[in-house]
Amino acid sequence: MEKAVDYLVQHPVLFVIAVILSLMILLSLFRNVMKIVLAVVAVFVLYIAYVYLTGGGIHEAVQHFEQGVATVFHFIADFFKSLFGFLKSPKK
Repeated sequence: MEKAVDYLVQHPVLFVIAVILSLMILLSLFRNVMKIVLAVVAVFVLYIAYVYLTGGGIHEAVQHFEQGVATVFHFIADFFKSLFGFLKSPKK
């Protein structure tokens, strides 16, 4: 890895190309994440509309949805915490 970094630092044109490619990849990833977020928001609005039209309690539905989202976020955070802990563990 250090050899690759040294090589890029010694060749400024390749370094600039690598930076531009990295920025393009990050922006593409950000755009895809935003599409997913917008899709989740659209599903949430449709769910609230369904609950309203069927005569259910909107506040209870929103609280239930928030609890579900919090559960998913906690699961993902615990997963990544354990993954990074595993990757940081010393090799034998």
